[in-house]
Amino acid sequence: MKILVTGGTGFVGSHVCRQLMCGGHAVRLLVRNIEKAQVYYQQLDEGMPELVLGDVTDGESVKAALASCDAVVHAAAATPVQMESVEKMFAVNVGGVKQVVGNALALKTKHIVCISSITAIFDEDADKVTPSAPPASSKLPYGQSKVESEIYLRELQAQGAPISIVYPGGVIGPDDPGFSDSFKALKHRIENGFRIFGDGGMQYIDVRDLAALICSLAITGGSGRFLIPGVYTTWTELADTVESVSGCQLQRIPAQGWKLRLVGRITDFVRHFKEVDTPISAETMRYATLWPNIKNTDELAQRGLSLRSTRDTFADAIAWMVRAGHVEAALCPGILVDD
Repeated sequence: MKILVTGGTGFVGSHVCRQLMCGGHAVRLLVRNIEKAQVYYQQLDEGMPELVLGDVTDGESVKAALASCDAVVHAAAATPVQMESVEKMFAVNVGGVKQVVGNALALKTKHIVCISSITAIFDEDADKVTPSAPPASSKLPYGQSKVESEIYLRELQAQGAPISIVYPGGVIGPDDPGFSDSFKALKHRIENGFRIFGDGGMQYIDVRDLAALICSLAITGGSGRFLIPGVYTTWTELADTVESVSGCQLQRIPAQGWKLRLVGRITDFVRHFKEVDTPISAETMRYATLWPNIKNTDELAQRGLSLRSTRDTFADAIAWMVRAGHVEAALCPGILVDD
């Protein structure tokens, strides 16, 4: 098969691309910087995808990239920390989805896989977070951008469009070309202290497991909604795991959820005036302090897939961070660094 991947120089998209190429598929990437993509895939030494210059918000380049493709994986997205304005975030998260999916349907692309987020259907009650759950209206811009794209995709699914929507939780693991928000948060905790939000916790999905499900859906096709929030761990358990696999000594800081959510809102306000080097935002703090234990899709077992343990995922993630120079080796003495 020939499969187009958007966001192919990002965390999830790059792992999807690598797994598809490993499976013998022809992969094309829509990228804004061809040289950057070439450098990244050359250093991996796993094969070079076909590269098409363009942007998900530009209809003409999207059409050119989709030409002759059997399937498309839309993994390009923007987060509150990455984007300098709400307008640009909506242009990517809503406008980009409409350009890619709308043009894919017009060109009769057989299989369409879109990466959404649990935040699009988030609820503090885990029993309410299901594939049939309605989009959860959000007062915060990132969540609302995901909701608007969700509404668009569901309307198309109701009309019989061959769209699979995948909803991951917090994505972590090795080899992130862009050092995404989950890594920024982990780096911040190792260097500045780990805030423990009472008995709360988070679900993390290993990027390799997420990519395996996405690739399977891109190859086989179909239409449906698939939740893959990952393995739930309390913040205390996660702190224990990080210390165990890295050898670091974390400063553990007790924190109240409502205070962190307030700090997130203040930080977002300050971002209007200057750059703030922190992973904290109103949205990240909402999810960090209110996340329930959400069930993963049964489709994993049906496709012969399983999830790595939190320990294995964070061991590989932190080892990569140290070897890539994102965290000082002295802070993680349990990680072996090649000479």
